[in-house]
Amino acid sequence: MARTTLLTFVGHRDPYHTDQHEDGQLKGPVLTVLDGRKFDRVVLFSRPHRRDQVERTRAVLRELQPKLTLEIHELALSDSTSHAEILARLRPVLSRIRRARPDDAYSISLIAGTPEIHACWVLLTASGEFSARLLNLRRTVHNGLAGPHVLRDLDWNEPLAAITPETLALLSARRDRWDDAELQGPAASVPRHYFVRRSLEQAVQLSRHATPLLIVGEPGTQKQHLAALVHQAGARASGPMVVVNCATLPEPLFESALFGDDGDEQAGKLRQADGGTLVLIKIQHVPAAVLALLFKSADQGCYYGTRTSVPIKANVRLIGTTDRDLEAEVRHGRFPAEVWRRMQASMVRLPPLRERSGDITLLAREELERLNRTLPRPKRFSPAALAKLESHSWPSNISELRRVVEQAVVNAEQPTIQPEHIDLDLSVNMANVFAHAVPRIREGFSIEDYLRTIKHELVRSVLRKTRGNQSQAARLLGVTPQAISKLMKSATR
Repeated sequence: MARTTLLTFVGHRDPYHTDQHEDGQLKGPVLTVLDGRKFDRVVLFSRPHRRDQVERTRAVLRELQPKLTLEIHELALSDSTSHAEILARLRPVLSRIRRARPDDAYSISLIAGTPEIHACWVLLTASGEFSARLLNLRRTVHNGLAGPHVLRDLDWNEPLAAITPETLALLSARRDRWDDAELQGPAASVPRHYFVRRSLEQAVQLSRHATPLLIVGEPGTQKQHLAALVHQAGARASGPMVVVNCATLPEPLFESALFGDDGDEQAGKLRQADGGTLVLIKIQHVPAAVLALLFKSADQGCYYGTRTSVPIKANVRLIGTTDRDLEAEVRHGRFPAEVWRRMQASMVRLPPLRERSGDITLLAREELERLNRTLPRPKRFSPAALAKLESHSWPSNISELRRVVEQAVVNAEQPTIQPEHIDLDLSVNMANVFAHAVPRIREGFSIEDYLRTIKHELVRSVLRKTRGNQSQAARLLGVTPQAISKLMKSATR
């Protein structure tokens, strides 16, 4: 019978912690898992600042389970929110653990550690790189009331098993900084949970290959973040990820930017990405001749400078992103057909936010949670505010949602964000109003509040267009100035 081994990080609540709503000490994540499962061996992963918790946890385990085999690995993580660094530190240790005990049945605890650590465990398991069961807590419900947490197994022994909503939520990497597309390096483009299940499955699958990849999606669908996810989940994660925003480069400068100037080929982006990934944001802007040369260099693993016959090494995977229909661009002669055929074989399409209305609340709350960590008093959405967010068509997708939530936090002086704090800047078009997605109905939803919100937003849009002239706004809307005044007064109550 195979020996059972638990892999778990040690957190700040180990081995025991206190809760202001509970009496006495409560068991931390490690002891909680060992209460629910029996293991022959436990491998504790620690970070330098958790040494005290590790030593206390070791002492408690020695006392409670003296026959348990313990093993400790300290990971020198400087940033526990960096997917690239977490994967780079974990992979060699896991390889040694697997070689030492290849026949063990492994389980991984997802209770302790940062959300980014959880995401890396999920990616390693889902890709088949490390076969293990994932353990997580699940809240039980009795007669509609929340009950105690129970330990639950998430079996991902088969690579690319279906990603359930629960495991998908683990990929919600909460970060306090946003990175610009021009920043270079893998740590500068860390992905967040902005993707549907199918996109994540494709990302995990495509991370195993070196073929050129094309990511297609409307502006604001976080295409660069998916490119970073593919890079960080693959064998090139320890190499550089170089990002080039092709829309910002004048056409005459493309070749020198990618391949380097005369006599200084080492400075080109292609050379900088050697051993890693070169991401071309808005690839449709790259001139056809340069694009053909780039693909040829990536295929051959090298290129030749203008002043030397010695090949320059460039072992690079190419990832392109675009918000255009490249097939139509090919028909109009604006994009090379050969490159399109190459990239068409490995293509991921990211759906716009309006096609995934069920995720709007999740994403808005995650963004609000990120912002709350910077505020002295946390804020929350009212049901009417969430209904307003869900009614919007989001033409700029997730990027627009982020901006709107951030502006709502600034506008709301009280802890609860109301509909009037959310500025969607709708165009004055009745077709837009009725084309919005139907809001999700939840506890506390009010159709009167929802319709009132639509009216208020429409009136505000018209007033912005008329620069506050209520008489002109009334004529555009076909109502009396008194009706406009009444609606605006009701909005401020």
